[in-house]
Amino acid sequence: MIVLAMEKKIYSLRTNVGYFYNRPIGYTKEFEQFFDEIFIKPDLNLRNFNIQYRLSRTREGLLLQAHLTANMEAQCARCLIPFFAHVKSEFEELYTFLERFQEETDDETIPEDGYIDLGSLFREYLLIELPMNSVCKKDCKGICIECGQDLNEGECEHTDSRVIYE
Repeated sequence: MIVLAMEKKIYSLRTNVGYFYNRPIGYTKEFEQFFDEIFIKPDLNLRNFNIQYRLSRTREGLLLQAHLTANMEAQCARCLIPFFAHVKSEFEELYTFLERFQEETDDETIPEDGYIDLGSLFREYLLIELPMNSVCKKDCKGICIECGQDLNEGECEHTDSRVIYE
């Protein structure tokens, strides 16, 4: 049995955007970060987490355009072995200025302290991209539904009760 024990390396994904208040509309700044391992609270373990994002000053606030790739801790839907699934996500979010906030929008607001926490946002978008039936490898044989034998490691006597994956 494979165990993916990972020390929980927690890094802050808060970023200061307060200086954007005094920038002209159209001002853009690009950011790039890479983490070998990172834990995003409350439950997301990632490896090789590559973050590329751009913040642009707009009339309404800040437009965040992000491209994320990572290897996310998952469990194989066939053999139930933990593994790291490769996921990627591209998205945009608008953070509105508090004085322009309107209750009918779903936009995030820029906090008064000028710091936005990208960790929870990144977590949500990466979890959405994880396939519901992730498999550790394309030709994973799964487990026997009668005795629980991992068919990748060996055969069992229950050949008639196997689920065939195609």
